[in-house]
Amino acid sequence: MKLELKNVKINEAFSEETLMFRADLFVDGKKVAYANNDGRGGCTFYNAYENQREALAKAEAYAKSLPSTITEFGGKDFEFKSNLETWIDDTLYKIHNAKAEAKAEKKMQLIMQTQVVWGIPNGNTYKHLGFKGGIKLEVLSPASVKNLVDAVKSRMLPNEVIFNKNIPI
Repeated sequence: MKLELKNVKINEAFSEETLMFRADLFVDGKKVAYANNDGRGGCTFYNAYENQREALAKAEAYAKSLPSTITEFGGKDFEFKSNLETWIDDTLYKIHNAKAEAKAEKKMQLIMQTQVVWGIPNGNTYKHLGFKGGIKLEVLSPASVKNLVDAVKSRMLPNEVIFNKNIPI
């Protein structure tokens, strides 16, 4: 059985504790139900579209057969049995995180056009240095780019690397 979320609409502006969203649940390519969460920390709800209760029941049974999630907290492992609600939530967060990563990557590519960017690989922060006025690195002389890279290298910590792929390092 193939479960999919489509037509996902996330509203981060009104999300308080959980993501506020609405999405359609497709089972084997057919729109069966809609799912939503009001973003206030409560459960995710789902309801069958007209004449789709049987298909939704099959999806619920299938979701219960999926592997449990094991989460470590406070030195102890906790098992969360799978169900359709947890599958929807997990899938929604994967979609949300993929969109956020794509947005961050696009922003990083724009910054790298005018700045040398460095930091810890897979870290949460980065640093950048460039010339005033947002001059693109591609129009700078090789000597200017080298001076910029040398200035960055003098500021780098031992575990940091330069992320730019658009300059010879």
